[in-house]
Amino acid sequence: MSGVDLVIQGGEIMTPGGKFQGAIGVEEGKIAFISNGWAPKAKKTIEIEGKIVVPGFIDTHVHFRDPGVTYKEDFATGSMAAAAGGITFVVDMPNTKPPVNTAESFIKKLEVVRNKSLVDFALYGAGTKMDEIPAILDAGATGIKLFMVTDPKAGYPHDPELFTGDDGVLYDTLKRVKAEGSFCAIHPGNQEIFVHESKKCWAAGTTRPKDFLAPYFGENFIADDTAISTIIILASSAKTPTHILHVRSEKGFKMAKMAKEAGERISIEVNPKYMLLTEKDMERLGPLSTPYGLSEKAQNILWQCLNAGEVDVLASDHAPHTKEEMEPGWKDIWSIPFGNPQLDHVITVMLSRVHEGGTSLETLIRTYSEMPAKLLGIYPRKGVIQIGSDADLTIIDLEATGTLSDKEVYTKVGWSPYNGWKFSGRPVMTIVRGRVVMDQGRVRGEQGWGQFIPGVRR
Repeated sequence: MSGVDLVIQGGEIMTPGGKFQGAIGVEEGKIAFISNGWAPKAKKTIEIEGKIVVPGFIDTHVHFRDPGVTYKEDFATGSMAAAAGGITFVVDMPNTKPPVNTAESFIKKLEVVRNKSLVDFALYGAGTKMDEIPAILDAGATGIKLFMVTDPKAGYPHDPELFTGDDGVLYDTLKRVKAEGSFCAIHPGNQEIFVHESKKCWAAGTTRPKDFLAPYFGENFIADDTAISTIIILASSAKTPTHILHVRSEKGFKMAKMAKEAGERISIEVNPKYMLLTEKDMERLGPLSTPYGLSEKAQNILWQCLNAGEVDVLASDHAPHTKEEMEPGWKDIWSIPFGNPQLDHVITVMLSRVHEGGTSLETLIRTYSEMPAKLLGIYPRKGVIQIGSDADLTIIDLEATGTLSDKEVYTKVGWSPYNGWKFSGRPVMTIVRGRVVMDQGRVRGEQGWGQFIPGVRR
């Protein structure tokens, strides 16, 4: 080998075979070699002594608000936030304006965003117009997203146009997706319980942020758990690969584990913000942290399940809104959209938990890189460091320390729920197909470098 485009050397490399000191060579966007230290001449060499190269992080759940609600975020700013946070691939959800529930709207969205992204990306389609599902998948959707919940007052971001609240329709949709060789990602929720309990709060005037949790989750997570049980039973009968989003209850984990052990094609997602943002954070941030203020007991269950290998995928649910539109939520949390931006800081905060011994780097890579790639059907093209894979790499410094700040974020809304948090360990370089798109916190990639990756039929 006479020379390559890029060599990364001097640090440790995380491969399926373990971590070792070595070098990686990149040629035409692919990993050309991995060695114990030897490297040929290269057009560019990056020295990373004291740092670790890991597979680029893949976030399968982001809301970039593009098109239609781009005052919150667009594909350029969202992908910049991803790159800043060490993430090399994102999957955007279909609850944009217009909602992506037809092939026409999918194609128009792709036309709008195709030349904006700094990182590689995929797009979900929605399944509320069943006859459109084949054409949406033919147009390149990575899968079909279904919402079992809609906001009873705000109407956004859980758009009524994307609500699948009828079990018969849900079952038929699952079967249609199975027939098309794809998978469903489902936001679980018991809408009847949510609305019933919400009306009680409205009548009593108990409408502050902390009052939202019981109606939305259901007492003892009953809204979550009844929805998850329905999903598993219907998906089992339909034989549809199904990815359950936002799992946060002990019974939810147990039901999913039983289904997997029975051979069902079920996978589950956990959002780190449920593991990280505490009841005290919710008291302090109010609508900026709703509904992410679980009890210490509930959070401990999430960490235990993560470390026991019961979590398939970690994903941020990056859901940016402006502080101004969130402010009325202090008085009436139902009147505003909820969610918060995550991409700039979520990997750094998780690496801090690795530094503290709360989980392992291997577990973080499995759930935030390897398993997401497998979910999408793009492994080993992505999600692993091996010869022939895309050179999507994140370089991390587990010894880096500091304080996270709103001043450094790239998300368009300009704030982070982790503002002021101390960190130990963070991504210091993000490389997408061999090109550096972030270096020491500074995003330097160009819009349009990110490629659209069409969905894979199974």
